[in-house]
Amino acid sequence: MNSLVSKFMAVWLHPCQAMTAVKDEGEDAGIVSSMIFVVLMGLLSGIITSVLAMVVPAAAVPGTSKAMAWLAVLVVPVVSFLGSFIGAFIIWGLVDGVLKGSSPQYKTAYRLLALLAAFSPVSALLSPIPKVGQYLAIAVNIWATIVMIQGIIIVRDTPKAKTWVTCGILFSLLFTLGIFARLAAQRQLQNGGPGGFNDLGAGTDLGGPTDDLGATSDKLEEQLQGMADKAKADQKTEPEAPAAPAEPAPADDTKK
Repeated sequence: MNSLVSKFMAVWLHPCQAMTAVKDEGEDAGIVSSMIFVVLMGLLSGIITSVLAMVVPAAAVPGTSKAMAWLAVLVVPVVSFLGSFIGAFIIWGLVDGVLKGSSPQYKTAYRLLALLAAFSPVSALLSPIPKVGQYLAIAVNIWATIVMIQGIIIVRDTPKAKTWVTCGILFSLLFTLGIFARLAAQRQLQNGGPGGFNDLGAGTDLGGPTDDLGATSDKLEEQLQGMADKAKADQKTEPEAPAAPAEPAPADDTKK
């Protein structure tokens, strides 16, 4: 556990030294400890996301229920674990080539990428902050990309200028596509369109068009009640009509 905490702190405080440590381990080093680090960081990120979704409204994705928010505890570690292998394969193919690369080189790429999992919990912690949270999370992700590119230069001894240009263009495109995919997913959840959580069936409180109808009905009822109260108040303030004068009594016809 101490080594995992030390790895987390090293990535944040001394990223170049953390990448140099990966290089010093050599290509024959295993990836078990890196896999454990990725899963733990993903689990921590999922817990942070779920807890903040319960207490901070801005942290919850519009249209999702509390049950779906807690599902992040399971989904985030699994996605992080699977994504780490895919990301390592991309680095491996980019640096060494799919046909030329060897298994030890892939392990080195995986251990390099695993260090970036340290940024995930911090990103999950900052993103719910109102107004600036999303921007802070994007800044953390950009910094993680910079650290990864610098790590490729340190670990694989690639040319600096060529690495920065090639990786910068590639990861910028991937990062932009990721942002658009996230926005599209949030819009899908808000609209309750095909494939959204609202298609899971009744009994799940996910919001949607029914919430809009309920809000409109409440507003209409308030307006009608206000009109009725105003009418009553106007009746009370109107002056009462003057009483009609009494008709004179008929004269007593006693005199002839």
